[in-house]
Amino acid sequence: MLLRILVIFVLSFAALGEQRISSTVPSLSETLYELGLDSEVVGVSRFCLFDKKFCSKDKIGTSLDISYEKILKLNTSIVLLSSKASSKQINNLKKLGVETIALAHDRLDDVFHSINFLGKKFSREKRAKELIDNLNKYLTKKSKKKPLKVLFLISSSLRDGEIVKALAAGEETFYSDILDRIGHQNVLSGGSAAYPEVGRERLLSLEYDVIFEIYGAHNKDSMKSHEQAWKKILKESKKTKYIQLYGDYHFIPGPRVWKIAEDIKNSLEVSHVKN
Repeated sequence: MLLRILVIFVLSFAALGEQRISSTVPSLSETLYELGLDSEVVGVSRFCLFDKKFCSKDKIGTSLDISYEKILKLNTSIVLLSSKASSKQINNLKKLGVETIALAHDRLDDVFHSINFLGKKFSREKRAKELIDNLNKYLTKKSKKKPLKVLFLISSSLRDGEIVKALAAGEETFYSDILDRIGHQNVLSGGSAAYPEVGRERLLSLEYDVIFEIYGAHNKDSMKSHEQAWKKILKESKKTKYIQLYGDYHFIPGPRVWKIAEDIKNSLEVSHVKN
């Protein structure tokens, strides 16, 4: 009997010593997954989409609306937050005895930093180095194309079949960083807004060689109508190409940003875009 009690005590103590991680940021969740920390992660954001099994874990909200009740219920020991999380949220978690890690996820350098930081934090340095090396492999290889002026869109809006405005990637974004690393230019460099809304008039007046617009599962059904509308506006303004990129990973500044770079380069080769 004494031995049985001792075994139970040891197992219970070991369980308490395990890292139980909850992540409120999709890109950081994906980083944890790629670092091989699947079993340590107990909670994720409701916007986690990259892997069906991993993202089926308990939902603990986002950096803006954390469920403290869920955090406690899951016996979470560490919560990953956006660097933009409020000090109130961080203090509330600390009061609950939960460690917090707040990381930026806006720029390409943030992706590298998060991988390195989390790799060291959770003793996955070797895997972190592999991920970093893979990113550098694709992000230091310049495109075979001559530098092109690129308008990179997150979304666009239609009214009566016409493009009326678009949400674009400005200079202070990981998209702009990727374009720079592979040898192309973001035509919206120099602006103050990370993701400016661009009206129809400016869309017609901007000087660019190609437009990229990204799509995922949430807006897949609109791809055909948007392609038709953009072809019309490009014909009117005598611009060149409109290219659609599909995949939920295009929206996530995480370990798969190398795929965004490859998609851009490959689509330019296939489309024969000229400057």
